[in-house]
Parts: sequence; structure tokens; C-alpha cells
Amino acid sequence: MEKTQNKNDWKSLVQGFVANMVERIGDNVSQKVQAWVKMLKRKTIGALLMIFGLFYLLIGASVYLNSVLGKFVPGLGYITVGVLAVLIGYLVGNNKSQE
Repeated sequence: MEKTQNKNDWKSLVQGFVANMVERIGDNVSQKVQAWVKMLKRKTIGALLMIFGLFYLLIGASVYLNSVLGKFVPGLGYITVGVLAVLIGYLVGNNKSQE
């Protein structure tokens, strides 16, 4: 009878240890996922604000250039900024040296 009791004690001890480890691992994973989601939200908001700001910067530059260069050729400021934006986007998108 004592051997089965001793066996049950060891079994419950191991089960408690394993349950405790699984609970700690679950808590750790949960904390890391929450931190990752929080960081992802911040980076997404930052990227959206940068895109929004860049959009207005390009609009401002094109309006300014159009007011300066538009006296000679109407719309030249918008065309200049548009071509520069497309060219930079093309160069950044096809940068093969980083592959």
C-alpha cells in the first residue's frame, strides 16, 4: 500500500511541476505577443503618419514649383514632382544590390 501511495505522490508532484511549467510558458508567450502587437500598432501608426506627411510635402512642393515654373509652362511643377516621385520609387523598388 505504501508503494502505491509513494508512486501517487511522485505522479502528482511531476504533474504539478509540468502544469506549473506549461502555465509559465503560456504566460510568457502571451506577454510577448501583447508586446509585439503593441509595437506593431505603433509602427503602423508611425508609417501612416509618415506617408500622410510625405503626401502633403509633395503636394506643397508641386504647388510651389508650379507657382515658380508655371509662369513659363503651366503645370510644370506638378509634372516635375510627379516624375521625381516615380523615378525615386522605381530606383528604390528595383535596388538589386541589397538582395
